[in-house]
Amino acid sequence: MKTRFLLFGLLSSIFLLGCQRDDICPESADITPFLILRFYDIDDQQLEKAPQNLSIREVGDDTTFVSIRSNSSTITYFRYSQDSIAIPLRTNAGETNLEFILNTAEIPEEGEEPDEEDEENPQNTDILRFSYTVEEEYLNRACGYKANYIGLKVNLDAGEDDSWIQNIQILETNIDDQNNAHVSIFF
Repeated sequence: MKTRFLLFGLLSSIFLLGCQRDDICPESADITPFLILRFYDIDDQQLEKAPQNLSIREVGDDTTFVSIRSNSSTITYFRYSQDSIAIPLRTNAGETNLEFILNTAEIPEEGEEPDEEDEENPQNTDILRFSYTVEEEYLNRACGYKANYIGLKVNLDAGEDDSWIQNIQILETNIDDQNNAHVSIFF
């Protein structure tokens, strides 16, 4: 009986000593950063301004809106009305093309008629094309790699209607953290 207990203790000790801190990726670990956008009033460029009912989706995808997963929750950017937003960029390509739709109408419940378009605040779509170089950075064995975005550039396509975005200012061309805003959008 003593031998079994000693053997079990010895095997447990070897197993526990075999685990390294590097085997578990802590929640505080550096991760691939989101692109942080801040919205400002075009007339008073120091004044933060929230676009009303903003939706964001990839160009060419009429059904899926940009969603990000944060810990146990998912944020979908459909009818978002805040003065800043964090969006994911593609890590498998050097470009992310997104439609920014202002004054998005509500999606009707099944069986309901769609709402009439608001004539006072019509829906308006601008396309932002973010281009960059993806640079992978090795963190450790448990966390793997994170992507940094180098040389960020933004191009604005107004689409068929007049552009609601009046100006874009890149604050950080290299995105390796998400502590501060990277791009300012004026409307």
